[in-house]
Amino acid sequence: MLQRILGRLTVALLAASFSENNSSASPLEDSLAVPAEHDACTKEFVPLREEAVARGKLIKAASERHAPPDETCKLIGNYGQSETKMIKYIEANPAKCGFPPLIADQLKASHKNTEAMQKKVCAMAQQAGPVGDFDDIGAPPLIR
Repeated sequence: MLQRILGRLTVALLAASFSENNSSASPLEDSLAVPAEHDACTKEFVPLREEAVARGKLIKAASERHAPPDETCKLIGNYGQSETKMIKYIEANPAKCGFPPLIADQLKASHKNTEAMQKKVCAMAQQAGPVGDFDDIGAPPLIR
């Protein structure tokens, strides 16, 4: 079940993230109006986007290696924080940067999916309980 959830999240992350491998400007960057403002917006927004992409890759890697739900829960939470930063920036700078309203709407919709996914995965983590070897709890330390 966790793999199915993570698979959906990975697909959502790929669909919602901006392409970092595209050497030309993204549609968002193309929509920025004035060159000086374009540079300022790019310098401020690109690190936010790169952080989200990097955190999305961590989730994908965790999915591929079948990471435990508690670890995945934290990773999804971190990704959600990066989405929130992007949303706040876009909402704070629509005129300056020329962000189309559609961009904010798409990010908000993606963020709602992230939050829903996080709730599911974190609930699974709580049900699973702690992970590790607890056979020696209360036992005296080994003497070497």
